[in-house]
Amino acid sequence: MRSEVLELSETITVPALTDGVVTLRKHAHHDVDRIVGYATDPLTMRWARMPSPYGRSDAERFIVGALRGWDTGLGMTWAIEFEGRFVGSLALEGAGRVVDVGFVLHPDARGQGVARRAMQLAMRYASTERDVEVVRWEAAEGNLTSLRAAHAAGFTLLSRMPDWLEMNSKVVDAWTAIWRAGDGFEPTSTWRSTSFETDRFRMRPLVEDDDERIRETLDDPASRTYLFGRPDPLTVEHAGAERTRKWWTAACGQTCTWAVADKEDDRYLADISLFKIDPTTGAEAGFYTHPEARGRGVLGETFPAAVQHAFTELDMRRLTLFAAESNKGSIALARSAGMHEFGVQPLAADSGGEIEDLVCFELLRDR
Repeated sequence: MRSEVLELSETITVPALTDGVVTLRKHAHHDVDRIVGYATDPLTMRWARMPSPYGRSDAERFIVGALRGWDTGLGMTWAIEFEGRFVGSLALEGAGRVVDVGFVLHPDARGQGVARRAMQLAMRYASTERDVEVVRWEAAEGNLTSLRAAHAAGFTLLSRMPDWLEMNSKVVDAWTAIWRAGDGFEPTSTWRSTSFETDRFRMRPLVEDDDERIRETLDDPASRTYLFGRPDPLTVEHAGAERTRKWWTAACGQTCTWAVADKEDDRYLADISLFKIDPTTGAEAGFYTHPEARGRGVLGETFPAAVQHAFTELDMRRLTLFAAESNKGSIALARSAGMHEFGVQPLAADSGGEIEDLVCFELLRDR
């Protein structure tokens, strides 16, 4: 296999591309050890379709396939260089005007914008030199790192696709996106993901470690009264799906969610969300609290702070909140944040099977 890699490296031509920070080049045999390094990294093993176990012969086989793709016209695969070292691989797979992008980075290159730059270099080349019209991206639901890179590279986020991919012998849901020749390379949606603190609590994005606490929150009888449509029993997998749904809708510019966490141990205590975000109508606010956090003033301290943050940092112009008439806690929180009642929707709330009125609140930034 080594001899085949060396022979193909000499005979196959691969265009070198660079933006001055990241370079795309031909794979070579000296990349083998680093390929094994990224292929056996836990994050890669979770989200990428790789042989397991993965050794040097697998890396050599990958390089041979990458080089042959250029020769047959069935794919364009580059080695990624950053700061003078090989840090990953990127492929555009397909022989026609529609191709699929995939990439893998070594752990020491993640979080530095390398994947975004690499994709933009490849897409620019493919659209101008190879007549590619569409680049498709997909990732298993929950692959936040890949979603961030695709969003930053200028992909238009399309949809969540159920039962779309096979990963580690399981059929999983996927996120999908598209880039068309002529599109720009800036994000096509506003991904609101901020962190801030109050006196006692930290407001931050949801993380996977929150899942069990989210499950306990959603499965609590008090929560079930006003959060209808939840599975019963509600598992940690359901909680994880709630988290990844909020990641996706935030990336699409539709929502913004903060976990309310304890400053001391970062333990999840509550969830505050803005959803149905619209430049004209503003956003609707909602929240729920972990059972052990009730009676401690968690939302009493953090919800008004979130409202002000939405106005001053996220440039919201209007917020609304809707609460069942019997939900005295939510009504009190709306008023504590300065929201004003503007109407009642008769018999529009389902509270644990009881139909009752829905009280409507709003707050305008400039009034």
